Amino acid sequence: MFNAHKVGDTRNVCIICDERIGTIQTVDGMVCPYCMPKELLPQAKALRKHRIVIYHKSYSNWESCAGLPQYREMAEIEDRSAAITHSTPTILADELNEQIKSAESIDIVVSFIKQSGLSLLMSSLTDFSRRGKLRVITTAYMGATEYEALNELFRLSNTEVRMELNAESTRLHAKSFIFNRSDGKSVAFVGSANISKTALTEGEEWVVKLLEKDVPEVLQDLRMSYETLWNSSNIKPVSQMNRAEIEFALERRGS
Repeated sequence: MFNAHKVGDTRNVCIICDERIGTIQTVDGMVCPYCMPKELLPQAKALRKHRIVIYHKSYSNWESCAGLPQYREMAEIEDRSAAITHSTPTILADELNEQIKSAESIDIVVSFIKQSGLSLLMSSLTDFSRRGKLRVITTAYMGATEYEALNELFRLSNTEVRMELNAESTRLHAKSFIFNRSDGKSVAFVGSANISKTALTEGEEWVVKLLEKDVPEVLQDLRMSYETLWNSSNIKPVSQMNRAEIEFALERRGS
């Protein structure tokens, strides 16, 4: 194995393994062929380091190169409003996890929640729930929500979950993640992404990141709309005590 450190050449050391010479250019530096997933190779020049890292984390069957060290912390999110699409190097899961770390309270509304997506956020949410309030609204639409994912949320401290169980009478398609802070630095993500692995990592989703400092009136409108939805008669508080009712609704909508 050719090791750049052993021969003293560190000019183009791979930014992922920090061992081999990088031959593939990315936004953040050179990556060696062993660390560059072949699926991402066509878009290599537009990739940031954290997108390559999240790919490796998301696909357990990736054959890592020998001696690959623990991944370092993801690059800090840019402090600006921005669009997140499949063509941008930003990974939505990274953005959400970063916001969870410093939020005072979190309000989420999505059409469905899958365990594959929730698992990408669960560690951060578990830590957050020990100090802050989490509210989640979801639905039985298309039977796509997984009870196992809901059950993970039910187990968290300081967490309330409400659900639209009768998707035949109303169709809730709103998708938003609101991270509230009292210092005027709240952030919201609004777009097409539900909580699934595909949506939060590699899916063709369009999401807008909105900073309160840029559009304070928009954040206020989102908060008011969330409160209205939270208190709607169509949205029912649910917990482990409602398992039979939830599973019945999911089975009915999925059939």
